Amino acid sequence: MLTVEQAAERLGVSAQEVRRLVRAGTLPAQRVGRTLVLSDDAVDERARLDVGPGRVLSPPVAWATLWELSGEHAGWLDRPARSRLNARLASSDAEQVVAAVRDRAERHELRVLPAYLDRVLAAPGVVTSGITAADAVGADIVAAGAPAELYCTADTLDGLRRDLGLSERGEPNLVVRVPRFAELPLTGREHAPSAVVAVDLAESADVRTRRAGLDLLTAALADVRR
Repeated sequence: MLTVEQAAERLGVSAQEVRRLVRAGTLPAQRVGRTLVLSDDAVDERARLDVGPGRVLSPPVAWATLWELSGEHAGWLDRPARSRLNARLASSDAEQVVAAVRDRAERHELRVLPAYLDRVLAAPGVVTSGITAADAVGADIVAAGAPAELYCTADTLDGLRRDLGLSERGEPNLVVRVPRFAELPLTGREHAPSAVVAVDLAESADVRTRRAGLDLLTAALADVRR
């Protein structure tokens, strides 16, 4: 028998997602005293299913998914987890990937004085993504006037707030995402890996920007299946 946390690790999802599946009746479980437990067979059967729109991958697996789709090696995964990841990618489409990795980072909409925007993007520890890195990864989109997009750690964001005055007040001109995975090797890059950029584009409310991101992800999925 497995605890919720053990089942989440085996499935590559959050413990919250395991509890949601149990409540929805799609993952059998039982209570032993106050503890919710799941059978190994039920969890293994669930692990063989396709990634669906309601399934959210845990941050380490979500980031591994985007790393592998970018043609890079996700070194933090062990062999069984990588095998499960490859099986998911073989049967997932772009929309499913976007849905599955949506818990990868905290999203902040902020404003900085326009005169300081370039200093933000050039700051140590800042990695551009989304519309700001679209051209660098070959995305067919230009969105003039859209907020700049970047990733950084929580400590880096605190420093940017302190040194350059990033604030929640006013019309946002920055989208800052803080990964929910401390071991993510993002530093030293000018822009995020291509699949990360693609997912950020695909989460846009703008139809053309979203389509550009989905097209990039579709191409990446085709590449990993060859």
